[in-house]
Amino acid sequence: MFDTMEIGRRISRLRKEKDMTQPALADRMGVSYQAVSNWERGASMPDIGKLPELAEILGISVDELLGGGRGGELVKRVLDGSEEAFVEDADVTMEEAGEAAPVLKPKQVKRIVRAIERKKERRERERGSCGKPEGFRLKSIAAIAPFLDEEYLGELALRLEPETGIAELASIAPFLSEKTVDQLAERTMVRTASVGDLAAIAPFLSRDTIDRIALKALDQRAGVGEIASIAPFLSEKALGEIAARALQNEGSISELAALAPFFESEQLDVLVTEAIRNGKPVGEIAALFPFLSRDTLRKLVETAVSGDDTSVLMKISKYF
Repeated sequence: MFDTMEIGRRISRLRKEKDMTQPALADRMGVSYQAVSNWERGASMPDIGKLPELAEILGISVDELLGGGRGGELVKRVLDGSEEAFVEDADVTMEEAGEAAPVLKPKQVKRIVRAIERKKERRERERGSCGKPEGFRLKSIAAIAPFLDEEYLGELALRLEPETGIAELASIAPFLSEKTVDQLAERTMVRTASVGDLAAIAPFLSRDTIDRIALKALDQRAGVGEIASIAPFLSEKALGEIAARALQNEGSISELAALAPFFESEQLDVLVTEAIRNGKPVGEIAALFPFLSRDTLRKLVETAVSGDDTSVLMKISKYF
């Protein structure tokens, strides 16, 4: 992206060389004094429609004003309406489009991205069956994601080859609809990601999707402990099912303690009571004692006493 601080210093220097005050430049530009002050401090950028006028007043070209480079040249081409031809001739990348995007309007950014897509598609047709198609990857649109409308960005992301990880998806998730993030997450999980990786995008997923992924991971023998990182985003129903499965497996009970803080009041009590009723030894759920109510602990004491299990009684006593 453009270095707004450097551009601001450039505007300030050239204005002073013209012996102009900030208010005088603001008057000529038809903007407020505060706008010019913000430009020069690097707090904001001039609107793209103002760039040619500002460059002319300061005696330089638009791309010189923006610091040159491909981003500046692309902005210049947008202003004269030749950006699509420039994309074709100069092989503009998504990253370079992202550099220019902060000063462009969303529709202008969209035109550039579509032009890049068309060129990629044409190249792939020309390559035919020879070699691997170029395609895009999610990481290639991360720089431009904040400047595209949500609907188009979603369409673009869903067309990409899904050879990506959760970390790359996380870079664009804040700019996508929940529905699109759900689709991309499930696609990615099928390939390489683990349920623990999901924490990076969990805030952007629907509750139904994150529940479904977590339960499917359990079916595929993921450990209960792996799910702890996404526990704050799971529904009460999903947590209950995960706990019920863990209580059936002695090795999973200690891991279940990592999820215990996210259970609703009394939910874990009910599950533990049911497990004991079904024959689960009290000693096997010791890791959960800190999260149980006193009423449930008293019931466990009664069970331990009837079974003459003094070691369990000592463990429970510290929580009264």
